[in-house]
Amino acid sequence: MAILHVLQGPDKGRTFRTMNESAILGRESEQIPLTDRTISRQHAQISPDNGAWILKDLNSANGTYINGVRVRGPVRLKHGDQIKMGSTLIVYTGDQSVEKLSGSSIPRDMIDLDAASPSLDSAILASSNPEDSVIIAQPELTEAARAWKVMSEITAAIGAIIDPEQLLERVMDVILEEMPVDRGFILMYDRRGEELIPQVVRYRRGVRAKKQKITTSRRIIQHVLDHKSAVLCTNAADDKRFRQDAGQDSITDFGLHSVICAPIMDKDLLLGVIHIDSAAATHTYTQEQLRLMGAIGQMTGMAIQNARLVQQQMQMARLAATGETVAYLSHHIKNVLQGIQSGGDLVSLGLRNQKLDTIKQGWEIVERNLERILRLSTNMLAFSKAREPRLVQSYLNKIVADAVQLAQKRADEKNVVLLSDFEETIPPMPLDPEGIHQATLNIIGNAIDAVAPKTGTVHVSTLFDAEQGIADIVVSDNGPGIEHEKIEEIFEPFKSSKGQAGTGLGLAVARKVIREHHGRIVVESRPGEGTTFRLRLPVQELSRASEETYSTLQ
Repeated sequence: MAILHVLQGPDKGRTFRTMNESAILGRESEQIPLTDRTISRQHAQISPDNGAWILKDLNSANGTYINGVRVRGPVRLKHGDQIKMGSTLIVYTGDQSVEKLSGSSIPRDMIDLDAASPSLDSAILASSNPEDSVIIAQPELTEAARAWKVMSEITAAIGAIIDPEQLLERVMDVILEEMPVDRGFILMYDRRGEELIPQVVRYRRGVRAKKQKITTSRRIIQHVLDHKSAVLCTNAADDKRFRQDAGQDSITDFGLHSVICAPIMDKDLLLGVIHIDSAAATHTYTQEQLRLMGAIGQMTGMAIQNARLVQQQMQMARLAATGETVAYLSHHIKNVLQGIQSGGDLVSLGLRNQKLDTIKQGWEIVERNLERILRLSTNMLAFSKAREPRLVQSYLNKIVADAVQLAQKRADEKNVVLLSDFEETIPPMPLDPEGIHQATLNIIGNAIDAVAPKTGTVHVSTLFDAEQGIADIVVSDNGPGIEHEKIEEIFEPFKSSKGQAGTGLGLAVARKVIREHHGRIVVESRPGEGTTFRLRLPVQELSRASEETYSTLQ
């Protein structure tokens, strides 16, 4: 992308951007329309050429000039070239493609601060004479609009990004989007507050050679650190105050013709600095931009501290949740192991006394607890693992029938009636058979646990609505029911009303699986009237998802 800033003429203050395609400059141009009556309808053209841009005059009446020289043929534009057409003056800021380095990808010594004397009067660094600028300052309204946009973008980033590193990257990107910058970087203090570490580095391609360090003056950085205020250095190459003295550094040596360096502050706490620079031939920073960078530093500092605080709170919450989960699982596994140990003791007793009935009784206890720990492990894996369902054309009735058959033993042990009724017209549909089987088995098992022995009944059925394209798995029971305000709570992980009999994950896993299929679970229940779980699967959405997955694999 090439960027053209209008500095003089009727369109003064406007900025034009063109992507990787040719563009006409003129009064009747669709890409870069200019209102200057002293230029031709189609005055000149810029075209991309191997990463650069070429300007040529289109036989205009008044001619086209680059840096005061009339264009006679195609000319390769350089960053900072000034284009004159009639009474319009435009500066070309080049291909603004930017090299981006962040965090650990930045070599620790990439930012080279010279080791000269840190003493420098703050008034000298902070002073800036706009008349020294080699280009004309932009209108105040334009600067105000740009400042408002920058602050709005940063405010939006603060509200959306909680990672400090990502926040710093976004701040620098916003600055590069809205201000002329050749090079920019952010230095942040390490955890001990002793050393400045580069966190974000951005530079326009072509400004820095490969393996070359970005060198800047320690005097500028040190002044900002000492005085905790933003500084502006303008046209340093022409200012005798920045020329080399014996034994001291020269800002001119580093080509820092126009520099703004601002502290990143949270109240009185100094966190780091933001540093940007631009060649004076391209742009000389203004006092307005200095104030804007100072405000950005203040906002960034507060945002970084808030982000760090949020991360600390999240870390504490994660540790608390992990501790609660470990405590719950430890307690549940302990109960299961106690059951296995009790069964094992009965088996040992039966073997010593040669009593087959005692051995059988003990083994049944062991078998039940082995099933419990297997169910717990399966649900833990399903709940903790984020995954996309593996959709294959499947018969829903067969999956549900397999789950009913597997749950039959559990129903028989509790002396509960388990009934099933499947709609025969359900067509094959894209499903994750393993996931749907586990979700259905968890819902059926939950219903069996909910009903009373001998009088309990669980009914499992399937339905299909061809018009809406929805297939339902319906599990109803005649248990005690659930109060309306507690329905949502039953899906929370590690919450179980079954005491030692429940894992606290069955319903949470079931809802997770159904949501992975773009479906939902509807619960209908009233205290004393039983409960119905309806697992709703949208066939059309699943078919589209299956087609997208297939096309991606192709």
